[in-house]
Amino acid sequence: MKNPITFFLLLLITFMFISCRRDNNDQKPITIRWWHINSDKPSQLVLEDIARSFEKNNPHVKVKVTMLDNMEYKPKLELEFAAGDPPDIFHSWGGGGMREQAHNGYLRDITDWVESDRWESKINPVALNLYRYKGRVYGFPHDLGSVGFWYNENLLKKAGYSKFPETWDEFYRLCDKLKSLGITPISLGIADRWTVMYYWVYLTLRIGGADLFYDIHEGKRNFNDPALIEAGSVMQALFKRDYFQPTAIGDDFINQSRHVGDGICAMQLMGQWAVAVQAQTAEKKDALSDAMMFAPFPELRGKKGSIHDAMGGGNGFVIGSTAPDEAIELLEYFTRAENLQKYFNVFSAIPTVEEVVIKHRGQIRVKSYLKTMNNYCLYPDQLFPLEIGNLLNETSARIMLGELTSKQGCELLDKAWKSY
Repeated sequence: MKNPITFFLLLLITFMFISCRRDNNDQKPITIRWWHINSDKPSQLVLEDIARSFEKNNPHVKVKVTMLDNMEYKPKLELEFAAGDPPDIFHSWGGGGMREQAHNGYLRDITDWVESDRWESKINPVALNLYRYKGRVYGFPHDLGSVGFWYNENLLKKAGYSKFPETWDEFYRLCDKLKSLGITPISLGIADRWTVMYYWVYLTLRIGGADLFYDIHEGKRNFNDPALIEAGSVMQALFKRDYFQPTAIGDDFINQSRHVGDGICAMQLMGQWAVAVQAQTAEKKDALSDAMMFAPFPELRGKKGSIHDAMGGGNGFVIGSTAPDEAIELLEYFTRAENLQKYFNVFSAIPTVEEVVIKHRGQIRVKSYLKTMNNYCLYPDQLFPLEIGNLLNETSARIMLGELTSKQGCELLDKAWKSY
């Protein structure tokens, strides 16, 4: 080559190219275990697609995505904790369960990542606070919503209702009217227990006020509170009115959702994910999604609580204590607006990232309801430690079925919490 400078530059570029190739090839292979509880196929496929896309951008990373049923998830997670090998990314509801995991050293502190410019998503601070412990952040919630009644507008119109009742007495009248028309008013999957807990908790909030469970958690009140006892009695009375499907005792959440999705039952008390699960479990997929609407849990006249006191939480992911940096990078990648948009295009819920657009009328109503709420109570089975949360779920079902009086159930919980 006649020009030595040109020759030198070509040699330098070749050397740099080889060095970069060597550095990339020398990166240690990493497998990231990503656990989730999404039971619907469309959102499963989106999570898989995001994992594969991340792998393409990070050739040394392999992402193993695992879906676990809601009821098997917590026990399997506890086994992983006991073995000192938590998943790298796994589902969380935040709150007390997550704080207990952080306290026990099962989670990785990702505060510096989430609060840096590198984290591209902008999040609702209320949602992010559910994933804080002692001021530090351990995860990222991708949705935030409220439990309420998801009802079939077409079936309510048959009963002469253009809007959902706002009081408990009116709610009874609606259910009686539906029954008289041969329509099962409410779907419930008692086998999963936590589905029953929603009734006891909301009745308690409407009777005793929005702060009751937080007061119990902070030692200001206890599980023997008169509002909890009265709420349990009201819940028992509700069950005795035969508003639920005949198979309710043996049905789980999936069956509960299917009955609404197939138009067999008029409504279910459920969180913001209800429409997505109903659509996928129904015999005719998504046939009734457009007919589904959301309404807050009714008030009980003369009681302390308000219809604007919401109970709910945020679904998200936390990072395991032994996870590599790449796991945090994957979580950041998932929560980018363009990837969350793909997720919420198929999974009907309320995104925490403002740029993500939702179109379902029911979900838009949930979002509007949250803006008008006076108080927000995290799911009590997540507010309290795992052992107490599980007992709350189990006790809820036993009270509803009459296996325990409401007072007996409250005494069981109070004793367990005081000795925790």
